[in-house]
Amino acid sequence: METPYINAGVVQPNLKVSISARLIAALSYMIPLIGGALSSLYLMNVLRAFKASENAGRIAVLNALAESTIPALGSLYLGVVGGLIVIIVLIFRMFMQTKTASPSSWFFILCGFLLLVPAGLFFEAESMIIEVLTAPASSTGIAGVASNVGLFLISSVASALFVFILMLVISVIPFSARSKPRWSPLICAILLELLIIAAAVAFQLRFLWLYNAGLSE
Repeated sequence: METPYINAGVVQPNLKVSISARLIAALSYMIPLIGGALSSLYLMNVLRAFKASENAGRIAVLNALAESTIPALGSLYLGVVGGLIVIIVLIFRMFMQTKTASPSSWFFILCGFLLLVPAGLFFEAESMIIEVLTAPASSTGIAGVASNVGLFLISSVASALFVFILMLVISVIPFSARSKPRWSPLICAILLELLIIAAAVAFQLRFLWLYNAGLSE
């Protein structure tokens, strides 16, 4: 006589989501966050200095833009390394016996939406300045876009602070999961890594263009 499968309807006990795994991911993804804010602060100070001197030439502005891109660019490269560490940790957790679950997919999706916001706002502010510098016979000059540029830069710094606090909070709040997610967090982490790499390439191209444009003047 066959023994009935009595465990088929048993609900799996909730597992705590690993705080250490979330903290590793959050700290890795905070690096581009901080870099974007630092670039915005640097550019704000540069524009303030140019406004005070009132005699900044095109080459000086181009060189300043190139220098202001460096913190964001460097942080993105560090973010790529941090993202690789996160992927390795997730792979190890997939094949190890652990009493906690890996971070859920939504954690990485949320990080992906938020970690590049400060750098993206800085990139847009920088693009507005470049558009004025490269536009033939521009009548507005940097002063014409200064208010919009300032708004983007302030938003970049403010968003970095907000996202930093938010990521710390969601990293330490106790969460539970029905079961250990296997592939979905790893896939999301890989997609997020590709996103950081793409951003790093975009900033690298921007830096090289600004650097070469400053030398060719």
